[in-house]
Amino acid sequence: MTTSASRQTLRALAAAAALVLTGCDRPGGQQPPSRPSQAAAIPMAEAAAVPAGLRAAPLEIDVCGQPQRYDRVPQRAITHDVNITEMFLFLGLGPRLVGYSGIPSRKEISPELMTQLAQVPKLSSQDMNLENMLEARADFVFGGWSYGFRPGGVTPELLAQHGVASYVLSESCIHVQKRERVALGDTLADLRNVARIFAIEAQAQGQIDKLQASIDQLAAQMQGNTHRPRVFVFDSGEKIPTTVGGFGMPQAMLDAAGGSNIFADIASNWPKGNWEDVITRDPEWIIIIDYGRPSAQGKIDFLRAKPELAGVSAIREQRFFVISYAEATPGPRNVHVAQRLAAALHPDRRITVDSVPWLPAAEPKP
Repeated sequence: MTTSASRQTLRALAAAAALVLTGCDRPGGQQPPSRPSQAAAIPMAEAAAVPAGLRAAPLEIDVCGQPQRYDRVPQRAITHDVNITEMFLFLGLGPRLVGYSGIPSRKEISPELMTQLAQVPKLSSQDMNLENMLEARADFVFGGWSYGFRPGGVTPELLAQHGVASYVLSESCIHVQKRERVALGDTLADLRNVARIFAIEAQAQGQIDKLQASIDQLAAQMQGNTHRPRVFVFDSGEKIPTTVGGFGMPQAMLDAAGGSNIFADIASNWPKGNWEDVITRDPEWIIIIDYGRPSAQGKIDFLRAKPELAGVSAIREQRFFVISYAEATPGPRNVHVAQRLAAALHPDRRITVDSVPWLPAAEPKP
């Protein structure tokens, strides 16, 4: 869309379609509930052409503590952020992808998946763009709070008003509900839920089982461990460091790998920390998240050059562990990273490090 008139027309058409689809069950012109149904929208003129998309019975899934209903199997999906896009492709759902967003050059996708993504339109390098999603005729969006969804911007509720279904990444639910803990199994639960939404449970089970087997193997190899080295996760920031709290995925990886997050007491996933606590809590290892500028080596050089950190054990002993953004955020790579981290923290344990069980890349579309 290039003019305000065309944008208004698009919004009007989308709103009209949503009213047609949702208004039939509301007598007396009742307003939709505060968390509307997430039934995927298909224009009435096209409904007869895709009967396979309609479920025999609606599917209901708990999403951030609230029941969400899916009346149709999505046919035109959009993902946001590199880790979420990798989860989608990990399940073999590349043919359903009609667009993606949130993957700038500094967040490179796994080389094993680049062929699958090569012919998919990039809708935005940064934030979600509702207009682009509607233009792509999406009927499903996979994102998360701080992974595309944000108050005042695109939200699951806003998408539902346009008849577009969505799913919210479990780790990100800490922004809208209290949680007990974060675990590697959260990613597997997300994969299972997305597989159910797309009615591919049978074909996805083998992929998910491979990750579960690696989690179980790591747990067995770490059994009886009592030494948990202190670890500081450094994402970015010079004046104030962005780190990982008790509900970010690196917390789950550290739990599985026998490490102790020095900022586990912050009840968030990616909060601000402070240098004073880094000094006081004296991490023995520092995990560097490698994305953006400066590079991983630039971040290490910055920490080494900061005079007040000179006495920190990890700095003094030069114990740095580098992972990418996609490895640090919820996705198929988390288990592999947890194994690598356990091997670094506990070299005496002889930890097995499995490769990520990516599916073979799909052939490019003609």
